[in-house]
Amino acid sequence: MFSFLYKCLVKPILFQIDASKVHQSVSDLGERFGQFRLTRSILGSFLRYRHPSLEKTLCGIHFENPIGLAAGFDYEAKLPGVLPAVGFGFATVGTVTLHPYKGNEGVQLDRFPRSQALLVNKGFKSLGAKAIIRKLEGRVFEIPVGISIGSTNKIFHTIEEQIADIINTFQLFEQSEVKHSYYELNISCPNTVTGQPFLQLHYLWSLLSELEKLALAKPVFVKMPIDLSQTETLALLTTIDASFISGVIFGNLTKDKHNPDVHRDDRALWQSRKGNLSGKPTWERSNRWIRLTRQHFGKRFVIIGTGGVFSGRDAATKFEAGADLVQLITGMVYEGPQLVGEINRYLAHGVYL
Repeated sequence: MFSFLYKCLVKPILFQIDASKVHQSVSDLGERFGQFRLTRSILGSFLRYRHPSLEKTLCGIHFENPIGLAAGFDYEAKLPGVLPAVGFGFATVGTVTLHPYKGNEGVQLDRFPRSQALLVNKGFKSLGAKAIIRKLEGRVFEIPVGISIGSTNKIFHTIEEQIADIINTFQLFEQSEVKHSYYELNISCPNTVTGQPFLQLHYLWSLLSELEKLALAKPVFVKMPIDLSQTETLALLTTIDASFISGVIFGNLTKDKHNPDVHRDDRALWQSRKGNLSGKPTWERSNRWIRLTRQHFGKRFVIIGTGGVFSGRDAATKFEAGADLVQLITGMVYEGPQLVGEINRYLAHGVYL
């Protein structure tokens, strides 16, 4: 019933409205709902699905279920209160940067329905680390909440300066009273002014070496690119393997404007648009790198799969490829908020975990 109402009534209306305005309104509404036990309880009665078979513990973190909200949706830390009621087993806030950034110029969010994708051009839009910490300190989270961290979207004079920017954000959270469970290190956002310098192995190693000196109290998962070659991807994984990092996330947006998984009309439109794509255009590449990581590195990494999850079967495919956890955003935009519970119900009645 919820799925029918969303797809036939709500979604057609929402898709006529500017995507950024819808995102802002949904986030504001979710924040308000999350503040009250009654609204959380009502939402949970419709959306949340629990089953003992869904529970798992990784890196000392207990997950009620393995479906999480990916970084990029709750960059203003509005939703930790409401997300358990929607059915999520964990959620990531951010990406958070040291300094505030209002987002890239022009359209920051749009839809490509033919490709089942979102065009994203936020570029680490952030309130800044100190503001996010103020919002989260003193709160008790019902599910594990992670903090995605990247460098402030600005020009740096040296790579050392950019590394210091990232390190300072980690330090602020380590010194804070925020009760988060893990970190994500975002090295692969394709929408920032400096590009993706930490996809260069020597820069990545310098960053990881500096991070290791912090002796972080919580595990760190690296958000990986999906458009590199197998050789380049394995080189990144080998570098990360030699470090303290606990896991990897495959993966980030696709910036390949020749990606065959993008509808041909959208590929033509994309040529003149700023931003890069989430959703189904990332599906095949995400699955490929999940399988590659598990095959080459065994149990070394916790693997989080994200990209193109629109159904329980899609989530199961990520687990079959080797993922330990799954994240989503775009699937919920297209399918509705009931999707998370539907996925968990599907998984609980299968053998996919």
